[in-house]
Amino acid sequence: MEFTASNDFFNAIFNSIANGLIVLRPLYNQEKTEDFLVLFCNTKTQEYLKIEECKDQHFTKVFNKYDSFVLVEKFSEILAKKSDPVFEISFQIDEKQHWFRFTAESNNDLLIVTLEDINQYKEKQFTLKEALSVAEKQERFYNSITNTTPDLVYVLDLSYKFTYANKALLTMWGKTAQDSVGKGLRENGYEEWHAVMHEREIDEVVSTKKMIRGTVSFPHAELGRRVYDYIFAPVFNKEGEVEAIAGTTRDITDIKYAEEQQFLAKRKIEESESRLKSMIHQTPSATLVLMGSDLVIEQINTQMLSLIGRGEEIIGMPLIDVLPELKGQYVWTQVQNVYNKGIPFDQSEVLVQHNRTGEMRDYYYNLAYRPFIENGKITGMIQVAVDVTGQVSARKKMEESENRFRALVNASSDFVFRLNADWTVLRSLESGGTYSETGEPVLDWISSYIHPDDREMALHLISEAINNKTIFELEHRVLKTDDSVAWAFSRVVPILNDDSEVIEWFGAASDITSQKEVQQIIEESAENFKQLADLVPQIIWTSRADGFADYFNKRWYEYTKFRENEFGDSSWAPVLHPDDVSLVKENWYKSIESGNPYQLEFRLRNGETGEYRWFLSKAVPIKDASGTIMKWFGTCTDIHEQKSVTEKLEILVSERTRELQRSNEDLQQFAHVASHDLKEPVRKIKTFISRLEDNLEGKLDESAKKFIDRIHVASDRMFNMIEGVLTYSKINADQQIPTMVDLNEVLKNIETDLEVSLQKTGGQIYYDNLPVIEGAQVLLYQLFYNLINNSIKFAKEGIPIQIKLSSQIIEKDKKTAIITVEDNGIGFEENQAGRIFETFTRLNSKDTYEGTGLGLSLCKKIVERHSGTITASGNPSVGAVFTITLPLKQEENNI
Repeated sequence: MEFTASNDFFNAIFNSIANGLIVLRPLYNQEKTEDFLVLFCNTKTQEYLKIEECKDQHFTKVFNKYDSFVLVEKFSEILAKKSDPVFEISFQIDEKQHWFRFTAESNNDLLIVTLEDINQYKEKQFTLKEALSVAEKQERFYNSITNTTPDLVYVLDLSYKFTYANKALLTMWGKTAQDSVGKGLRENGYEEWHAVMHEREIDEVVSTKKMIRGTVSFPHAELGRRVYDYIFAPVFNKEGEVEAIAGTTRDITDIKYAEEQQFLAKRKIEESESRLKSMIHQTPSATLVLMGSDLVIEQINTQMLSLIGRGEEIIGMPLIDVLPELKGQYVWTQVQNVYNKGIPFDQSEVLVQHNRTGEMRDYYYNLAYRPFIENGKITGMIQVAVDVTGQVSARKKMEESENRFRALVNASSDFVFRLNADWTVLRSLESGGTYSETGEPVLDWISSYIHPDDREMALHLISEAINNKTIFELEHRVLKTDDSVAWAFSRVVPILNDDSEVIEWFGAASDITSQKEVQQIIEESAENFKQLADLVPQIIWTSRADGFADYFNKRWYEYTKFRENEFGDSSWAPVLHPDDVSLVKENWYKSIESGNPYQLEFRLRNGETGEYRWFLSKAVPIKDASGTIMKWFGTCTDIHEQKSVTEKLEILVSERTRELQRSNEDLQQFAHVASHDLKEPVRKIKTFISRLEDNLEGKLDESAKKFIDRIHVASDRMFNMIEGVLTYSKINADQQIPTMVDLNEVLKNIETDLEVSLQKTGGQIYYDNLPVIEGAQVLLYQLFYNLINNSIKFAKEGIPIQIKLSSQIIEKDKKTAIITVEDNGIGFEENQAGRIFETFTRLNSKDTYEGTGLGLSLCKKIVERHSGTITASGNPSVGAVFTITLPLKQEENNI
């Protein structure tokens, strides 16, 4: 109890002390201190370092966030007496750096450590150190400033004695600080009036507590008499009383002189600027003065304002803000070169793009830029501009015109020449020549060049052209140097001055020898054509592109008895039959408008007998290389006799057609009546056989029953055959209006109608995505019903029938569906494929397979009525394939 009480007592004492206390026992590893066991740490330690319970725990674990290994190493050195037992260290606590002083003492293999919070001491120490550093720095700055400045800096106490004088002041006095500091104004060389004036000023600063400023002149030890500007300022103590006077004095002798010179220079500059401004505004050229690195508009005359398209509000604005479109242009680069490099710029016809009138346009200027240089530095520039846009545009047009003329002369194969005003002198234009670059003059050129037979006409037309100032044109022969003759077409135009007087003539002569030769060939060919056309028994004629007849052969005039060379519509109308006039004109002018060939039968009156005869008229257009119709070439052939024969044949064909239609109707009526009348006795046979079976029930032997079954089968077959004949006869009689038929829907209905047969045989029908086609719904149903029923009927015994329908769409002349119906039935021999669609044709025994032999022939008729085709192919015991082609759209209105 005593020990416990004693322990608690010591804990209370240690916890109450102001500093932290830690008792540590070293932990060794091979005689090396590896860690310490914490035997005790007081509450102040826990408070300082923000730790929880630490007793009987390893030091590195408790103090792991405070460089515990560093502390363990430090404590180990102190324990080994290798280090000072007192050291300072800082930790990061609550994101702030905190300083502690550790003192460690060893006692009986224990280490007693005290730690003291020295953070405030450290802060004061750092603050004091920083303050001393700042003070020392300020003193260095003060001494550096006051001793390096050319100004005089000094301090006077209230008894007018100097307590400080900087290097500049000591130099002016020619003294050292030891000789001058502590002495008064007079002792330092000030004259009496000067000393009295400053003593009075010092008294004024002390009494008013305000600084004063003045100017004074006195001698400098080295420079002689100088002018100084000085300031006396009060220095206050803590109580706000003046305890000293701080003074600065500046040598302003040079400034005063410079001010006088500046004043004179300013007056000269103002006079110069006034003269420059006056010159700028009076100069006829557009002039602009720019100043500063921003090239601000300082002066501008009205001519330049007009070129820019703005008013005087732009004065004081940078040029690039007024004309932002200059940025990136050649002219702006030159402006910058003038200002930045001092390179003068002179250039004519400079292209400048700007929006003087509100839209961007090209302008051309003669420009001159000069830099302003002041004190060897460029401070601005002057610009002079002359608008030459009109001249440049005119010159460019002239150059373009001359280039076109030169290109025309170079490209032309013609002989190009010039003539003087009276045509007495000819000059040829060389290749690439201009009006000023001409060949040697030719004087007697008419006799030299123009064929003697054409000279009279040429001289006559030349005289008319000169007198009337008109264009000269003439086709004439030319004498060549080898004595051969060529044809030329010459055209000469007058060149007039502003007074409409001919100053010269410009001409070109084209070689048309080949055209003349072709023309001669054409004329000879036309004559040959006319001679040949007159030998033909047909009427041959030609017309212009507009349809106006310009030629008839001899046969026309012989038939119509018209005068020769009488052309045009007036030559046709009188000889046409009155009933044919409007038809002929309508069709003829339709062909002219469309350019399509013309063909029509009409009647022409014979000019001698007055008889109207039938003619077949044909005409085709004659086109040039570009497809333009140049002429029409036509013929009229007498078809009167053929027309009579044709009319007789048409009457005969019409009568035969009516007979066939009547016969067909009779046959259809007969088939209908016969089928109807034949059904009745068959029904009676079936009825009486059934009654006979009922009456003899139980009395018939097997042979008699077999005979009666045979009669049933034969009567059923007869009934089906009669029904087939009736259906077959009606298939062409009833016309159907085509509609859009979805074959998928048709197949669904067929599946329903044949459901019993399919279930009985275990058969399946497969189809998908069949097309939608235009046709007769009833007939298409009959087509596919017969084909599928046919497959079911001819199934192999014991094998369920499988029927597959597939389709594809092809497009050649028109879109067509190809539909395939394929089964796995008994099939047929390939050489029987042609017979399978014939009426009443059977390939198998009627006793084994039912049917009339009309089903597939009916299918063929239905397909043909839809403008399609059907074919079959087969393989015995493998199956049959039916291929049907049907157009997607019917061309006829009825089927």
